[in-house]
Amino acid sequence: MIRTTSTLTLCLAVGLTFSLGCDKKEAEHGHGTAAGHAHEASERPSFAPTVYADGVQLYVEYVALVKGEESKFGVHLTRLDGYQAVNEGTVEAILTGAGGEQRNTGELSSTPGIFRLAPKPSAAGDVNVKLIWKGPKGQATFDLGKHTVYPDIASSMKAEVPEVSGGIAFLKEQQWNVPFGITRSQQRPLSDGFEAYASVLAVPGGEGRVLAPVAGRLEGSGFPSIGQMVKQGQRLGGLVPKAGADMSLGSVQLDFERAKLRLDQAKANHTRLKGLLEQDAVPRRRVEEAAREEALAEAEFKVAQARKDEVTTGKGGMALALTAPVSGIVSTVNGGPGVQVAEGQELFHIVDTRRLRLEVQVPEAQSGRLAKVASVWFQAPGQQPVVLEPGSGAKVLGQGGAIHPERRTVPFVMEFGNPSGTLKVGASGKAFVRTGNIAQAMAVPASAVQDEDGLAVVYVQAGGERFERRLVKVGARDGDWVQILTGVQKDEWVVTTGAHLVRLAASSGKVPEHGHAH
Repeated sequence: MIRTTSTLTLCLAVGLTFSLGCDKKEAEHGHGTAAGHAHEASERPSFAPTVYADGVQLYVEYVALVKGEESKFGVHLTRLDGYQAVNEGTVEAILTGAGGEQRNTGELSSTPGIFRLAPKPSAAGDVNVKLIWKGPKGQATFDLGKHTVYPDIASSMKAEVPEVSGGIAFLKEQQWNVPFGITRSQQRPLSDGFEAYASVLAVPGGEGRVLAPVAGRLEGSGFPSIGQMVKQGQRLGGLVPKAGADMSLGSVQLDFERAKLRLDQAKANHTRLKGLLEQDAVPRRRVEEAAREEALAEAEFKVAQARKDEVTTGKGGMALALTAPVSGIVSTVNGGPGVQVAEGQELFHIVDTRRLRLEVQVPEAQSGRLAKVASVWFQAPGQQPVVLEPGSGAKVLGQGGAIHPERRTVPFVMEFGNPSGTLKVGASGKAFVRTGNIAQAMAVPASAVQDEDGLAVVYVQAGGERFERRLVKVGARDGDWVQILTGVQKDEWVVTTGAHLVRLAASSGKVPEHGHAH
């Protein structure tokens, strides 16, 4: 994977060095305009607007309209969901006004995402221009507004073209071929709160481990596999004890009494430590160790019971039954039929993920705000974020009564439903504890804000192939959204995926000589 990433970066760097960086010299070479496409820069002024409609981005390049002359349109269409080139359908240009209504249809070119058409206005005067894309799964209408159809090419040279200067060039063909994405900045309610670290735990009784009570050989025809659902008490397999054990009545009876005593002691110790944990008097590790000791003692007791039954009644059975301590998903399997195992070896780990707990490690400085928790935003690596809100499938269990001496944190615990099983026990990640609301604020996704040598930077898509680097001042953070105090305005499109590639394009400093090579 490292080599693949390095190769991609190298290829991009080489490509960008020769084809990007269209900054102040953009006008000299016609890049990003229809002139670049059609080589008509010396004939007519050109336009390159970017319009959004129905989840599709249109970037179109074309020259000024002239009566009786073709005006070549280079239409670039991008689906915003996934930022993929539109590779199906047709595009129709509709000119309404002077000369009545005129239509011209263009097909998809050999380059996915690019459509070509060339309307030829029949009369001079004002027209309204619309482009309509129609595909098998929908359509989008883009209004390009009022345009003038000039009587001849000479008069078209007076066309007023919106002035565009500066920026970073990053071509559509390059955007479509790398992981890329944009999101519109927006006014949205942000909650006051603080960031923390959190981990997912099983609820009490929602996790169990099966240990080998004695050394022996595993057996069973329906041995469970990882991911399989099992019910409490379900037989998972059998364990045939290793030969050579003393099976005399006196020895078996003594082993039984010892096992029973050890189990009683292990249960009592586990119960005592759980009570101390609730008072934050012992670390969680002590309770987990006690739980394992109880499980082992219970397994040994079952073996002793089976041996006793075998000797006294002949009904103990040669293989010891291994049963599921809880209902849930088998998450670990160590061994299989015919495998020799050692005494105390963990054989199965079973977890019930239908209901879980989230333990948030709250920084000491923020512990005083826990009385006003409104909700908790949490995101595990590779997962979509979840919001745990009391009264909506989650509940607050409470907070610890002591500061951890090393981490200087206080545990804050919530319990929540996880019916889809998406979150896993042991998962950890960032959390945002919401403690109140603030007024509507201008915000962008947190992934849009880049840290460049200590500066907060956002890359804005100012046009289809033109980007701007903005220094921003950030405010509050609410989950995966960040308040922007200065640097970005409402409804601007910011880069949320692939911003580092735009930065690489900015550093190339090379201007394309002839625009696109479609």
